[in-house]
Amino acid sequence: MDKSSIYNSAQQKPADEVKESPTPFIKAFSSQEDAELYRLRQNLAMSDMEKFQKFCRLMRIGKMLSSSNISDNK
Repeated sequence: MDKSSIYNSAQQKPADEVKESPTPFIKAFSSQEDAELYRLRQNLAMSDMEKFQKFCRLMRIGKMLSSSNISDNK
């Protein structure tokens, strides 16, 4: 293998690189049932680690909100 082939192979980008679109994907639903069914399918497709990370995030948010002092001064 010569130096030029090593140099060229080092500059190539990996084929499995994910390209994100500049605009976020927003799905529109015709009914609430369609939205719930879509969300259910998305949640069923999540791995155990993704579910655990989401659970931990929600627990942190819940802990933060429960410790806050919110008073209604009228």
